[in-house]
Amino acid sequence: MVRPERIGHVVIKVRNLERSKKFYTEVIGLDQMGQVDAFHIAFFASGRRDHHELGLLEVGDDVPDAEFRRPGLLHVAFRLPNYEALKAKHAELKAHGIQFNATTDHGVALGIYFADPDGNELEFYIDGTPEHVASFPNPYAGTDKLDFAGEDPGLLDAITPNGAGTGNGAQ
Repeated sequence: MVRPERIGHVVIKVRNLERSKKFYTEVIGLDQMGQVDAFHIAFFASGRRDHHELGLLEVGDDVPDAEFRRPGLLHVAFRLPNYEALKAKHAELKAHGIQFNATTDHGVALGIYFADPDGNELEFYIDGTPEHVASFPNPYAGTDKLDFAGEDPGLLDAITPNGAGTGNGAQ
């Protein structure tokens, strides 16, 4: 079997390309690598290391919202180098007025979840250290809220019916 080297890029549908370009460059911190006006699509990468890691395809304002319990993309995750960067990105996003869907310590990773302007769920995360991962009975099952998250919902809040969020990026 020929195996892929890695996931090369993700393309998501957005209502307004200009609004989303601003969000993904100014809030997320990606570089715009190009655009094809005829297709209403723009391409972005982190640190300009690829032709694109993310594509944004404009579909117009009249499309319905995605529903959480339907098959499809759940979220796109952006890896950060360490805990201090994750904590700083959390503060940065708060300064932009971002509301969080959840923060969680998964064991294998620690993450903060939020939505883009179209309700697409995004995550910033760091990998857990070997010592951190070893402390979990099942390193994929952690649901504790991150210590710097304050009043932001934890993962269980986001996915339970009576919780703080819907788990789909909608606020």
